[in-house]
Amino acid sequence: MTQYECQRCHRVFQRVGIENVCPVCAPLDEEDFRKIKEFLTEYPGASSNEVMRHTGVSLRQIKRYLKEERLEIVGDNKGFIRCELCGKPLNSGRFCDLCYREGISKEQKEVKATSYTRLNEDKHKYTTEVRYHGKK
Repeated sequence: MTQYECQRCHRVFQRVGIENVCPVCAPLDEEDFRKIKEFLTEYPGASSNEVMRHTGVSLRQIKRYLKEERLEIVGDNKGFIRCELCGKPLNSGRFCDLCYREGISKEQKEVKATSYTRLNEDKHKYTTEVRYHGKK
């Protein structure tokens, strides 16, 4: 099993699913997210600073929820979160659509090149094709 660093407390833990936080922090993290969700239900379109002030959840955590696509910026986006590759302002996620598509294309090319090299080195014929299956 691969070890990961908890996004909340920075402890090292073994990930069981797709969690970004350790089992100790998971209930606290869900409680913070619930607070944000309830606040935004009552005050839709509130700024990140308003959310932080009224819920007690740090901007760092709010940013993480945006990058995890659990929250989304609505209205005027002033670059609170940006694409990790090109720096374009985002409403949620880690990458803009263009970088996401180019990243997939690049990865597919690398997989094909690796498969081709192995085919020539090993002199075996591969019967299955490897493809990247992303969301979107």
